[in-house]
Amino acid sequence: MTKTQAKKDLDKIRGGIDAVDNGIVKLLAERREWVLKLAQVKRVLGIPIYDRSREQALIDRVKGWGSEHKLNEEFVEVVFRLIVMNSKEMQYHEAV
Repeated sequence: MTKTQAKKDLDKIRGGIDAVDNGIVKLLAERREWVLKLAQVKRVLGIPIYDRSREQALIDRVKGWGSEHKLNEEFVEVVFRLIVMNSKEMQYHEAV
């Protein structure tokens, strides 16, 4: 491989990573909309926002799915704990 070809490959790979990153942000925004709808339903039903068993089931599920896709389980857990933390905060403060 020449340096010119390597440079083209580098640009293509970075473009692919950028596209994936954009997709992640889009999915997080979509998740936010679902979380806000969830908070409204919970409020009407009088259900608490925090559900320890539901949260743990989610973490267990995504860790397993991440492992199936060759991702480090601890990494997946940290990412989803941040997502869940943000989701709970949104439910407490932003849901109308």
